[in-house]
Amino acid sequence: MESYYTLITGSSSGIGKAFAFECARRKMDLILVSRPSERLSAAAEEISSKYSVDVKYFAIDLTEFDAPRKVFEWCLEQQLKVNYLINNAGTVGTNPFDKCQPEYLDSIIMLNIRALTLLTRLFLPELKKHPGSKILNVGSMSGFFPIPYKSVYSASKSYVHSFSRSLQAELKGSGVEVYLVAPNGVQSNPRVTERIKDHKLIGALVSMSAEKFAVLALDKVEKGRRFYIPLFSNKLLFALSRMLPDTLMLNLIKKEFRKELGS
Repeated sequence: MESYYTLITGSSSGIGKAFAFECARRKMDLILVSRPSERLSAAAEEISSKYSVDVKYFAIDLTEFDAPRKVFEWCLEQQLKVNYLINNAGTVGTNPFDKCQPEYLDSIIMLNIRALTLLTRLFLPELKKHPGSKILNVGSMSGFFPIPYKSVYSASKSYVHSFSRSLQAELKGSGVEVYLVAPNGVQSNPRVTERIKDHKLIGALVSMSAEKFAVLALDKVEKGRRFYIPLFSNKLLFALSRMLPDTLMLNLIKKEFRKELGS
């Protein structure tokens, strides 16, 4: 029997690690891709030991120009058949735009947009060889709104949403299904958790643990749900945003996210 692999980016910690553990629990063999760190090898060893699945890993910084191609070529060299691509890796922060270093802004674009796009393009011919293949792109509620102090991040997630929905239509009937999930606050690391706490009651209502998010997202993919917003509170927030005048909505969002700046 041939072995097929689920490739997960950003899988040494946070949401990506939660995805890796949940996929392994569902008996998927894995390829973990993340920045060089002892956490990556440790996660691979722990998952393999706990769930008795095959776990490969490749350490690389996906913001590097040639990184997507290096990942793809490594998989070819290792003769690893990928039938599930989870584009999870991303970076986020909260800062006034004019205070952001150009290198920081470039890293968001390179990781959230460029790496996701090129990995999808490079692996697509391989995915098409295996009927039932899937691509899961991790978007964000931020992609539905212009967000002051997260301007480039929210714009990058808007790109992910548009890109994913376009591919859903374009690849219909190709044997490759594209899924998009758009969470709000996910408690993926202590820093993010503190930012969620800055929003107090609202933060508590719209957020969840990385482990719960991974379970919900993968469940929806298994059920064929192409687009998914986790939690009723987030669905309500999305619906309400469509009813408010743009100027009012933007002012409310600016006031809310200023809290993450401590002002």
